[in-house]
Amino acid sequence: MAFFLHNITCTIISVVHFFLPVNVIPSSTCYSPVEVDLQQICDKTFNSLECLNQFKSDPRSLNTDIKGLAGVSVDLALNKANTVHTQYNQLYSDTKDSNLQEKYITCSKSYNDAIRDLETVKKYLDDNRYELIPVEINDALQEVKSCENAFKRDPFDPARMDNHNDEFKLLCYMVKVTSSSLIQN
Repeated sequence: MAFFLHNITCTIISVVHFFLPVNVIPSSTCYSPVEVDLQQICDKTFNSLECLNQFKSDPRSLNTDIKGLAGVSVDLALNKANTVHTQYNQLYSDTKDSNLQEKYITCSKSYNDAIRDLETVKKYLDDNRYELIPVEINDALQEVKSCENAFKRDPFDPARMDNHNDEFKLLCYMVKVTSSSLIQN
């Protein structure tokens, strides 16, 4: 009977959770350990809700451990970096404005370097060398900062790539938090 009541309670909370934002429901007694880990990880980023959405966009996130979540976050960051790198290359090719070309090529180079950093992170993760990951993630974040600095003096950017840069930074922070959890364990 107690098991039945617990299941009904979990079902009711799950239905309510479906209709309300994640932060409204205080109890985590009905969530899987992975969901609790995801919430704890995402609470340490600058955009918890988007972090959760990013993780949940990859089905591997729903049935794995912290190392698996670190791998998912690295893959998400790599995919985003590759996409943004391609976009900056295309923007460079498409514009005739030399000032924009200079900014776009700077960002393209920065994302190319960030991709290299993330590939190194992936190798460190596979080799269980977690303590080396933060250095590479900080380098990747510095690359995005270099890209943003290209637009500081003259912020004109008709492509409005700042949202892509922000999303990439969030993904890097997700890698940073998950790898930090691995170092602590």
